[in-house]
Amino acid sequence: MAEGKPIISLRNVTKDFETRSGTIRALDNISIDIVQGETYGIIGLSGAGKSTLVRCINLLETPTEGRVVFNGESLTGLSRKELNLRRREIAMIFQQFNLLMQRTALQNVCFPLEIAGVKKEEAARRGKELLKRVGLEDRVDSYPAQLSGGQKQRVGIARALASNPKVLLCDEATSALDPKTTRSILELLKDINKEFGITIVIITHEMSVIQYACDRVAIIEAGEIAEEGSVDEIFTRPKTKAAKRLVFPDQEKTDGIVGENLIRLVFDGGASYEPVIANMVIKSGAPVNIMYASIQNVEGVNKGQMILELSNIKKQSEIQLEYLNEQKIAYEEIGEVK
Repeated sequence: MAEGKPIISLRNVTKDFETRSGTIRALDNISIDIVQGETYGIIGLSGAGKSTLVRCINLLETPTEGRVVFNGESLTGLSRKELNLRRREIAMIFQQFNLLMQRTALQNVCFPLEIAGVKKEEAARRGKELLKRVGLEDRVDSYPAQLSGGQKQRVGIARALASNPKVLLCDEATSALDPKTTRSILELLKDINKEFGITIVIITHEMSVIQYACDRVAIIEAGEIAEEGSVDEIFTRPKTKAAKRLVFPDQEKTDGIVGENLIRLVFDGGASYEPVIANMVIKSGAPVNIMYASIQNVEGVNKGQMILELSNIKKQSEIQLEYLNEQKIAYEEIGEVK
């Protein structure tokens, strides 16, 4: 676990759903700690249980078993009235924005303040401040239909901040956006995290989102936490099959490649713009054999993977791996590197 005081702790959380065909276990005995002030990612493929998990954090879904502890207090033991008060401190933004279409941007941001009983003038002042903070001071009177996807999400973020939450839950908040807009929204979330000290939990199926915005990450598969650690650790040394499937895409296309001293590199936006292979060859004084490469440039970011056969001289291959570690380029050893 990361150092610091946990603001959210899940202890042995299990969630079952009853269906006509029987009981479906969506979450199975999950225990995680999310530290105050960090940006924590939860990633998994479709159906892994990540959205159910985030809804259990604020008890929109009640766990079948286990406890959810927020700021030292067990949410699972609270009355409905007490739980609603705590939920004001755990705000949420959504994939489809969930804005009220008949309300302006300002009126959407003011909505939770109205529910909390804040005077109209004070709510409007606060709403305008927040819209300015998210870069929409000129769209105060615009309706959602007049806004782009990125602008709608900025309104959603401003609305979430209205109640001064301690935690911001982001459930696939960028998956409906193009890559450039996604990057701008993630940058905004990073700024909010630093400026206000709000703990941010990002639920996503995209590794690039985790890599760009998060401090730590949990990988969920089939309702269980398969692997957890720092983003750097998971990207550089994924241990489980679930993690490798996410970090090293299209693995099935390369399973038949045969050779000695093989490693798989992944480029997902985190690597520098240095000529990686050329510099590695220069530094080690030994060539490498490119066995497979599939790299695309998406919005100025290189994404894809590459299979390399390193030098068969141990000292040279060690230098080659050392260079990759220095550049923080994720790789896995497909076979033992001699």
